[in-house]
Amino acid sequence: GKALWQRVATVASTENSLTFSPLGLDPVSVYAAIASGAPAHGVTSWRLAYGDDHPHFVLPLIEGQTVGLSSGKRMAVSDISSLLEQRRATELKSYEKYGEFAEVKAAAQAGVMWNLIFVPCEAGPIAPVSRGWDFAQGATAPEWGYVLFDWDNIFASYLLSLDAKELAYSNFIQIIKSRTSEGFVPNFAAGTRKTSDRTEPPIGAKVLLEMFKKYQDKWIVELLFDDLLDWSSWFLAKRVLPPLNLISLGGEDMQGARLESGLDNSPMYDGDFYDDASHQMLLYDVGMTSMFTMEAEALAELASAVGRPEASTLHARAGAMQRLLVEELWDPASGTFVNKFPNGTFYRRISPTSFYPMLTGGPSKEQVDEMMTKWMMNRTRFCITPNGDFDGNSDTCYWGLPSISADDPAYPPLGYWRGFVWGPMMQLTYWGLQRYDDVPSARAARKALCKQMKALMLSQWRRNGHICENFGPHKDTQDCTGNKFYHWGALAGFIGLLEGGYYNGAALEGASEPITLVV
Repeated sequence: GKALWQRVATVASTENSLTFSPLGLDPVSVYAAIASGAPAHGVTSWRLAYGDDHPHFVLPLIEGQTVGLSSGKRMAVSDISSLLEQRRATELKSYEKYGEFAEVKAAAQAGVMWNLIFVPCEAGPIAPVSRGWDFAQGATAPEWGYVLFDWDNIFASYLLSLDAKELAYSNFIQIIKSRTSEGFVPNFAAGTRKTSDRTEPPIGAKVLLEMFKKYQDKWIVELLFDDLLDWSSWFLAKRVLPPLNLISLGGEDMQGARLESGLDNSPMYDGDFYDDASHQMLLYDVGMTSMFTMEAEALAELASAVGRPEASTLHARAGAMQRLLVEELWDPASGTFVNKFPNGTFYRRISPTSFYPMLTGGPSKEQVDEMMTKWMMNRTRFCITPNGDFDGNSDTCYWGLPSISADDPAYPPLGYWRGFVWGPMMQLTYWGLQRYDDVPSARAARKALCKQMKALMLSQWRRNGHICENFGPHKDTQDCTGNKFYHWGALAGFIGLLEGGYYNGAALEGASEPITLVV
């Protein structure tokens, strides 16, 4: 027969056990046990059955009968239950050091670990955005199906790196090493397929820098530095738009360029302003320019940390783009940063990307304060309240930080990136606010953002046990507005863990031993 990933295997059965013997690997036995005192008529033996033309083994279950499975050695149901309870208690105790964020830690861990898988076409464990998404066309069996997305998977590594360094590194290496021959990390990669016309938001160097600050592992910086440097240089070669030479979006067509933003149907990109010759949007993009600058700065720090000679060049790269960003994309009439057409006209569709210039440290304190008062803490726009208590918010913009300003005409109908609330926007906005702790309004907004987003995440976790791809902004939203177990939704609570000092200031005392039993 065949085991996972088409490995030749045999399966042998006895009255209450199965032994799997994959070619080239040690055999593994799984034992079935029934709790003592179960009804005497209970059937405990495995039997071979056929369905959908595929033979399979069945262990009949009887109402009122408790059945346990163990691998490695035969165990009684009582021993299996006791061991699982011990491990569960150990796991729950490990959350205690997170204090008021213990539930957040448990939920965030569940969100990312549920999606952790392995496929042989990748070099190690990965954390796709969803078990149900399969972009690997032509797979010979369902277990081959998966997809890696650029910034989605990079954020997954950031979540994992709180206390699962090896898993975080493995996932991170796979997505960065998926880069194309042109030098960019693709929008998606799955098996032999990957996008060749577009990337997604560049956040890899920033996340690698955060992980390096936490763990001080130079080897992973040395392994991936050139890949991340190539990605940054690709932006300069392919995504700089004259005459201002700021970053624009690109792809094989207008929709491909929208997808490169990661904000697939954002109102910021309503219309058709695509140039067939350059394969770019004719729009200077605040968000992508900010993230490019953040990445160049992070790369400069990483270069210095591992003794690479590019540090000064990268500092200059970041500084030059930062100056252009602040000089050209600040809109005095709006009081925030706004995307602009090459003819000098601002395209005033405001999303949280207008806050991303704070990632660069370029905006003045006065500009930041104006953005906070006019936009972020405005109850008709981004609805972050001064104390994070939702006081005064309407029911239609209750949770805060919608993906388009609540006074935009696209907001009332809502939709994907047209008003729903998203984890990556929370994280990038939080990072930006961190740089302006000396601006009172920004400091208040940062703390309030953490409180409101934590409450939003826990509202769905407690009601439904879900980690949402995106969240509805309305107070009475009953469930996720997207995929119901998508790891970056946990960023809603993760920013609070960062704010509380748990990322660099706290670590689990020890990991549990592997559990080899299931029931």
